[in-house]
This record gives sequence, C-alpha cells and structure tokens, in this order.
Amino acid sequence: MNHTTKQNVRGSTAFTLVSGIVILLATLFFLVRLATSGYFSNVDEMTADAVETRIMPIGNVTMGDGVPVGLRQGDRIFQKVCVQCHATDSTVAGAPRITNNADWAPRIAKGFDTLFSHALNGFNNMPAKGGASDLTDDELKRAIAYMTNQSGGKFEAPAVPASAASDAAASGAAPAAAASSASPAQASAKK
Repeated sequence: MNHTTKQNVRGSTAFTLVSGIVILLATLFFLVRLATSGYFSNVDEMTADAVETRIMPIGNVTMGDGVPVGLRQGDRIFQKVCVQCHATDSTVAGAPRITNNADWAPRIAKGFDTLFSHALNGFNNMPAKGGASDLTDDELKRAIAYMTNQSGGKFEAPAVPASAASDAAASGAAPAAAASSASPAQASAKK
C-alpha cells in the first residue's frame, strides 16, 4: 500500500507540474496575442472619415414641419409663425397684413435692417422672433423678405446654404427645402 501511494504522489506531482507549465505557456501566448492584436490592424479603419462614420448618430429627430433648423424658407416660416398676426384678414392691432402695400409701405421705407431688428428683438405687441425662438437669423430674414416682397418691397432673402441643403436632401430630412432652391421671396426680389 505504501508503494502505490508513492507512485500516486509522483504521478500527481508530474501531472501538476506539466499542467502548470501548459497553463503558463497558454497564458503567455494569449497575452502576446492581445498585446500585438492592434499592430496588424487595417490602417484605413483609423482614418478621420472612418472614425466619423463610426461615431455618427443613427438617426435624427426633427420636430415640426420636418425641415431642419436653418433650412426653412420664408414662405414656410410665414405659414407656420407669422400668419397668426400678419394674415390678409388679420385684426391684430398694429400688425401689417401681408399683400397690403399701404400697411407695409412705412415699414419698408425704414429699411430691411430696421425691420430685422424689430423682428429679432420684438416691437410693440410683436414678441421677439414672432414667438418662434428656434428661428435662426437667416430664417428670420427670409420670412421678412417674403412678407415685404409680397407687400411691395424689393428685399433679397438670404440663400439656404448649399451644403446644408444637399446634406438634408441626401438624408431625406428636408424634402421640401431641397425641392426648391429659391423661395418666392427670392424670385420676386430678383425681378
């Protein structure tokens, strides 16, 4: 019985020693593989364009009329915001009605910059930006040009940025903005 016990102990010791060496070698192998795994990576995966593509948002949420901020045309802004007080049948005191040249003539005579300042900061009963705080300065200028040009003015509206319009059209976010590159205000201002 003593002889078998010594043999079991020797066998167990040899098994433990071999197992330990195998585990040590396997661990070293995996650590070397882990340390050098980035060394052989594709360089194209690390370009600025590739990184930008990987971190870009999956989707965009656009509330309202579906046109991203900054790309809205004057006529659309008028229909959404300004029409409440400046419609042809409006009864809001002091608000000039669109297409009524007599209402707009004294204001148009003051110049575009004065009209923009009044629209931007508010004037009499009119709140700043007509109450639409998400309007950019250029969008506000487009709305002013649209209303004044419909009422005897000859102002030129700021153009929608071409790169932004094409980006929005490519993503499908602004079908209406991409469909027409010139608003009615721009067309009448060029006549």
